[in-house]
Amino acid sequence: MTRQSIEDRILTHSQPVALPEPPASPPPQRSPGWRLARNTALLGAFAVLVAAAVVLSFRLYPALGTFVAGTASAQAQAPMQGKPAEAVPAPVDASANKNPFQAHVAQAGVRTCANLFAAMGQALTAGSTYAIQTQWDKTSPDTHAVQAVAGMSYNLPDYKTQAAGVVFASPVGQSCEGGFMRVAPFPRSCQEVAGTLPKGSLLADNLSNTMLFNLADNAGQALLVPTGNTCIVVSVARMGG
Repeated sequence: MTRQSIEDRILTHSQPVALPEPPASPPPQRSPGWRLARNTALLGAFAVLVAAAVVLSFRLYPALGTFVAGTASAQAQAPMQGKPAEAVPAPVDASANKNPFQAHVAQAGVRTCANLFAAMGQALTAGSTYAIQTQWDKTSPDTHAVQAVAGMSYNLPDYKTQAAGVVFASPVGQSCEGGFMRVAPFPRSCQEVAGTLPKGSLLADNLSNTMLFNLADNAGQALLVPTGNTCIVVSVARMGG
């Protein structure tokens, strides 16, 4: 398998009146023990205020606490079916064993966005061994967004590296919308990487000397970030369903 084919798969006063000042008198001498007691009291008062603010924040914004509490982690091996620069979600096979994305939405009680979230998760991690942590709203999971952060490892003959990504989905009425972003390094110049993008991909913009491509077949976008002799490919895609 050639390097290009592998990368294709992965890719605001007034003045005050002065008052006469009283005769100056020397300041009272304070002992070191007094200073220690004062500082201790100030620190104690500050700690009480911080603790009170934390408690108050959770009373006023309970969703913050419940969202953090609704998490799950998992690891899996994804089949090869895409590339970092191409973002076509694969269909979810309901008859197959549940992958971590499917298992987490089932565990959370997410229904409206279950299929879209799982499909985009599969597209994000295609061809890698990956681990994810998924977060959702614990009190009302099916009416709020669900999100997963992924760490990925590629171990292919000509492509061995680490990558990372984020996938999310959120209900919109009776349907769902979502997207993902993948960050993957390639050991070559961005000009070379641009030549390996799917045929029909077009240069859309140059963002501060960073090339942005619209990928062929409405497969998302790829931002090519030059870093020395390496090109960091940031792939983004969105989908509704």
